Amino acid sequence: MINVVICGDCGEKTLTRAVVNACTKYGGAVVCDGDKIYSTQNDPKFLIFSMCTLADLYLPGSIVVFGKALMQIQKSIKLDNTVCVVDTCNNDAIDLLGGSSVPAVGCSMSEHDTLTVSGNIDENTSLVSLRRNLETAVGIIEPQDFPLRTNSTFPIYSRLAASAVLLLAGTDCTEGVEF
Repeated sequence: MINVVICGDCGEKTLTRAVVNACTKYGGAVVCDGDKIYSTQNDPKFLIFSMCTLADLYLPGSIVVFGKALMQIQKSIKLDNTVCVVDTCNNDAIDLLGGSSVPAVGCSMSEHDTLTVSGNIDENTSLVSLRRNLETAVGIIEPQDFPLRTNSTFPIYSRLAASAVLLLAGTDCTEGVEF
């Protein structure tokens, strides 16, 4: 099972919803979100924790996705043996990563990020660009563009973060992603 820890997605939980939708579409998930625990299908591929507060983390091999509300996430949290997904416009998330050697997948509209949107095909389909090699659960994925079809109400970072989770989990996105 692939562990995904979403830190600091409070309020409307659009980041959590995007990641859960994507993981449900590509293998199913058990979701632990606040006071709710549920499964989206039998024999799920993903285990998703959505945390507004977090003092400690020890889940080697996990994918850690940072949201915007990181005030209650311990600054000393150990991210060893994880891969982080971060909005590079989020200074609090960048500060949490500090000078660590933890691999991070930057997701935003900057040309310096690993994942970015390079255009829109229609109101529900974006063209996502993987701008550099990405080490995943099944090997290295080389830079490429792929269509992402999703509900247009998800913010850009939520779409990109959910796509990053799928890529890191080894999902084949060459034909596009839909969630």
